[in-house]
Amino acid sequence: MEYFAASDIGNYREKNEDYYYCNKNLFVVADGMGGHNAGEVASKVAVDNFTEYFLKNLEKLIQIEQSQIQQILKSSISHANNKVHRLSIEKPEYFGMGTTLTACYINNLTAYAIHIGDSRLYVKNEKKLNLLTSDHTVVGEMYRSGLISYDETFNHPQRNFLTNVLGISNEINADFFTISLNIGDILILCSDGLNSMLKDDFIFKIINKFKNTRQITEKLIYGAKAKGGFDNITIITIKI
Repeated sequence: MEYFAASDIGNYREKNEDYYYCNKNLFVVADGMGGHNAGEVASKVAVDNFTEYFLKNLEKLIQIEQSQIQQILKSSISHANNKVHRLSIEKPEYFGMGTTLTACYINNLTAYAIHIGDSRLYVKNEKKLNLLTSDHTVVGEMYRSGLISYDETFNHPQRNFLTNVLGISNEINADFFTISLNIGDILILCSDGLNSMLKDDFIFKIINKFKNTRQITEKLIYGAKAKGGFDNITIITIKI
């Protein structure tokens, strides 16, 4: 397995509110939201606490089983949520901050993923690119309900309205799923700065054209910035 990650501020933002982690077969992307410095604080606090909690509890396992990984991922995201939420209450300048978080742990050709918000996880096999996560947004729900088309999601006035975010409440409702992988599969974790600029078919073409994980990551970022780059862009490319 090989991987490469990068984060770019984009063309218009004054700061980068994305944060990511790649190590020990664990990959995480978060996209923070909030005024002042709250967005970048939320994403960093969430990722740091999520990864620390996950890896510490993973080390305690004698044998890795799916049910145990699921429980650790769920406990980790709850732990991260509590840390962000508590900080937002304790410090007035961080009030209302939150973040997306999409994480993937890979073990023995199985990916264990947990997700909240609108960062994404894709997997590309020999034939096609599959979006594995569901965007927790107003527009995402409208699209899945058949109320708007895929093309309309790019320009809808409510496209940035999140319906599920880490850190804004004591309670959290994250999606968990597992994916069976094959040698040669490519996974993409990204913040919405990528997929809000590039359509999935264009992402698929870039992955097919550039087989190296660094090239794929850099070309995707270049493509998103060339199409506007209105948001921060963070991408982790993993080749099995």
